[in-house]
Amino acid sequence: MKLSVPHIDKNDIKSVNNVLKSEWISTSSKTVNTFESKLSFFCKTKYSVALNSGTSAIHLGLKVLGVDKNSEVIVPSLTFIATVNPILYLGAKPIIFDVDCYHNLKVNDVINFIKKKTEFKNNNTINKKTKKIIKVIIITHMWGRACNFSKLKEICKKRKIFIIEDAAEALGSYVTRDKNNHCGAIGDIGCLSFNANKIITTGSGGAIITNNKKFYLRAQYLANQAKDDTFNYIHNECGYNYKMNSICAALGISQLKRLKKKIAQRKKIYNRYLLNFKKSKNIELLSFDKKSKTNYWMNILFFKKLNFQKTYDLSLSLAKKKIETRRLWRPLNLQLHLKKFEKFNVKNAIKFYQNSLCVPSDDNISESDVDKISKYIKKFYEIIINK
Repeated sequence: MKLSVPHIDKNDIKSVNNVLKSEWISTSSKTVNTFESKLSFFCKTKYSVALNSGTSAIHLGLKVLGVDKNSEVIVPSLTFIATVNPILYLGAKPIIFDVDCYHNLKVNDVINFIKKKTEFKNNNTINKKTKKIIKVIIITHMWGRACNFSKLKEICKKRKIFIIEDAAEALGSYVTRDKNNHCGAIGDIGCLSFNANKIITTGSGGAIITNNKKFYLRAQYLANQAKDDTFNYIHNECGYNYKMNSICAALGISQLKRLKKKIAQRKKIYNRYLLNFKKSKNIELLSFDKKSKTNYWMNILFFKKLNFQKTYDLSLSLAKKKIETRRLWRPLNLQLHLKKFEKFNVKNAIKFYQNSLCVPSDDNISESDVDKISKYIKKFYEIIINK
């Protein structure tokens, strides 16, 4: 039983075949424009830019917001490496913060840092320690669990700090139960991913969503190799080959139609895990803020009494039963190339990383599958804890 795999049905194949038959498979196809329009409609944003990956979306978002070698960007420790690497592409430096009980950025820590460790000067927020401009905060909505950052947003507006939402795992999640608050649509720029393991897929791919026309036009321009004159091939600055092609877009259009159905199925899976571990004192299922609405993309179990090695042993035991599990993303402050950067009170992220596993959350697993998985987890947990 797999964590989360792509599911391609006959409608997906038909949609892709139609594009292939048209022979219009490039990034400039009307199919790409259609996918962008449908994304904007679903997320309730004015604009979307379909790209070749979620990493490209973050890089482009940072570039559009003016991040450079004189900038710093605040990031959560518990996130995929693609959240932070684009900061380094631009010569900027990350500041790494801890996460809360839902694995999202610990917003109050960031607020306290801004109030106590920075100064507002010449219309910029300056880090007192490094004297660099804090240009952007990246909010990652981990595992589809929405991060409510309304208080932080108010402060950022006053302090001229931009917000990028890394909603790579959160298509179909909402910060509040109001459907006008889709993850990625609340900050200045939102970044989505349609990688093979996401709730919908385009094979590979991502997108920027925004309500700011200036940011949208700039992102489209840079993603298209910064073309100023397409006939004479004039490029007045460095651009990128980041646009999504129409084959991927055709798959995305078809997949998007099934998103609500997929979320409903994953909700059933979550609720079954919740039922199975409700009475367990030492195994906890990752919850979510009940004021929000989640897409239930990935289920996470936390094992109170296991250490790093024993969590790995549990995973190996489950693998022998063909039950796929994996650790959480390794905290950024533990990554070799990131250890030198500033960090603040990172404790929860390390604890969750050591003692947690992602468990099968795929659309196609049944409630009886969840029962079987849960039974083996409990069985192997008891064996390992008593060794």
